[in-house]
Amino acid sequence: KGTVYELIKSSLSTYAFVAAVFGLWSLLVIYGMFKKTKDIENKKIKTVLRFGISGVLVCLWAWHFVYVNLYPISLACYEYTHNIVEEKIGVINSIEQDGKDRIALIIDNTEYRLVHSSTDPAVIIGKDIAEGDAVRVTFGAKSKYVFDIYKSNTKT
Repeated sequence: KGTVYELIKSSLSTYAFVAAVFGLWSLLVIYGMFKKTKDIENKKIKTVLRFGISGVLVCLWAWHFVYVNLYPISLACYEYTHNIVEEKIGVINSIEQDGKDRIALIIDNTEYRLVHSSTDPAVIIGKDIAEGDAVRVTFGAKSKYVFDIYKSNTKT
């Protein structure tokens, strides 16, 4: 079995690479748009096109690739390496696949994320843990990413 930290590092590397590639692609599109709009004589239209499209592309890239995908996993990696964790005992309300590499766990009505790999899982859903199980979970204080989870004999 892989460790959760190895899965987090791998996921962080993947998201950073994808963010960098799409960032470069966005820059190339913006550069191409500046070259294509060079011949427009109306200065207002040229400015609106250049800065409007550039702003939209940059904002979409920053929101989707950086804020939604890269920031949460980088925060989880930081919390793991600096031991900024909390521990809780609770009952799993639901387990759902959230994207290709994440599982959303709802434990006592609080949502947590677990980085998952179908080829080398750290936790096997259905075998190690399942819905309705009482579990002890260690997670990042702010990121709510699960670092360790196992069945607990303690009743909540």
